[in-house]
Amino acid sequence: VPQADESKTETGLTSDSEQDSNGPNYVFGSALEDADANTIDSTVEIMTNGFVNDWDALSAFLRHIVTKELGIRISDNTSAFLFSIPVQWPKSDMENLAQIAFEDINAPTIMIMEQPLLAAYGNGGVTGIVIDMGHDTTTVTPVVDSAVQNSSIAQTAVSGAAVTTRLRELLQADTETREQFDDASVPLAFAVALKESGLCAIQLPGSDAADSSERQSFEFGGKSYTVSKDVLARAPDILVQPTQASASVLTALVRQAVLGCDTDKRAALWENIHIVGGSTQFSGLRERLQFELENTVLPASNIFALSQTRDMRFHTLPEYFVGWRGHAHWAAFLGACLVAKVALADARHFVSRAEYNDSGPSIIHTKSF
Repeated sequence: VPQADESKTETGLTSDSEQDSNGPNYVFGSALEDADANTIDSTVEIMTNGFVNDWDALSAFLRHIVTKELGIRISDNTSAFLFSIPVQWPKSDMENLAQIAFEDINAPTIMIMEQPLLAAYGNGGVTGIVIDMGHDTTTVTPVVDSAVQNSSIAQTAVSGAAVTTRLRELLQADTETREQFDDASVPLAFAVALKESGLCAIQLPGSDAADSSERQSFEFGGKSYTVSKDVLARAPDILVQPTQASASVLTALVRQAVLGCDTDKRAALWENIHIVGGSTQFSGLRERLQFELENTVLPASNIFALSQTRDMRFHTLPEYFVGWRGHAHWAAFLGACLVAKVALADARHFVSRAEYNDSGPSIIHTKSF
């Protein structure tokens, strides 16, 4: 399953004339891009905010991956599957996924694991605070001794989509930028491309602020534009300091998640902070978050009173994963690869087709790694 919030996975639904007797005819990827717009009834967002909107579309999407992308015949499928899911999924959603895996893609064995736990594994840990910044949400999850602490999870809607919205607002408010477009309106696609270009960076308080008159060149759609360097610094700053009064500050969410755990575990959580997700790729994010935590949360609380430590360490992918350098935001995917290699070969951890046939989808809750 695509990691939630990294992107919006869409599928096209063809018109009635192109549907078969089994229901709607979904198209994906390049087929959707090449399809005649007149034959597409609508597009479907399979997942939003980490939750599945359309289980039929998800089933079709997984069948597409298995048959078209991996080249596996459903009837001959002998490949085990590990699914990484958002931590907030209810048990019923996990059972729906298990049913699709066994009945629609003919999986012989499966595992379902929460993404924060896999992220900790990817970074070489079994305990820590996992800060997952995706597209729609930012989720702070404590993991203690390979167990997700569900009662202490904190979440906010300030994430990648919010940065895009903020960046577009700032660009639109900048007259020099706005006038470079024919209709004096900054396209959403321009803001997205600029956000993903690597030009946006988060600054430490007190650092030399960019002069609003300083400009940065940017190529888009075969044309050269200039944007304010000040805008590039201010837009991603909302990940740490939201502009809306109603939005939760990230440092407060981290503190809330830590305080929700047993006192004797809090020191280990502060010593193992994992930042993952697509929206963590802004330069300077880790340094800014560490600065804010050390200067606002720690001095103003007694959370270390019984733990006798003030150490705070941020973890990233182990250095021996040379091919993964520069991809720390993919820690959950790496963790899934490591777990799959070990756990899918051990019947104590996976659910087999025979077990599913005997007990039904609820069997998925009885096994873990």
